[in-house]
Amino acid sequence: MTTHAELDMQHYGHDDAAAIRELLLDVHDEVYEGSDDPLAGRDSFAKFVDHWSARDGFACVVAYDQGQPVGYAYGAPLSPATTWWAKVTPALPEAFTAETGARTFALSELMVRAPWRGTRASRRIHDALLDGRPEQRVTLLVHKAHGKVRALYEGWGYRTVGESVPFEGAPDLCAMVLDLT
Repeated sequence: MTTHAELDMQHYGHDDAAAIRELLLDVHDEVYEGSDDPLAGRDSFAKFVDHWSARDGFACVVAYDQGQPVGYAYGAPLSPATTWWAKVTPALPEAFTAETGARTFALSELMVRAPWRGTRASRRIHDALLDGRPEQRVTLLVHKAHGKVRALYEGWGYRTVGESVPFEGAPDLCAMVLDLT
């Protein structure tokens, strides 16, 4: 691994979900090894992988360096029936939260294995996932306590639009948005 490694970006969709599921879980297990986050366990995370990959619009990019998985990012467009914005505080205007199924791409996960951190791999994976997306914007949730991660996303152009605890047991999260158009 070198800091300027040429990464091989492989794109996957809903139809590929079963084929990449174990890889996604294995990378996640390595990245979150030793974490005290109750949602970081393999079984808990598998539910998120299955939820997102079941969506028709699911998109995933896995980066490889000489055949070794570096990390990945995945997500899907928000549907008109989404509850993504429902628990964001302060409440956002309806004009902001109205979804069409083609307005907002939700970036659910972005993770990079330790040997490639600090090499801009996360940015390259992020950009490969979003390159050519037809949506107007992308949204993500980041732990409120992870200031360095929030600052990283802000450096990429994201802005915080509110805070959320989207389900019972979830940590305090910041809802962030990046305009694509």
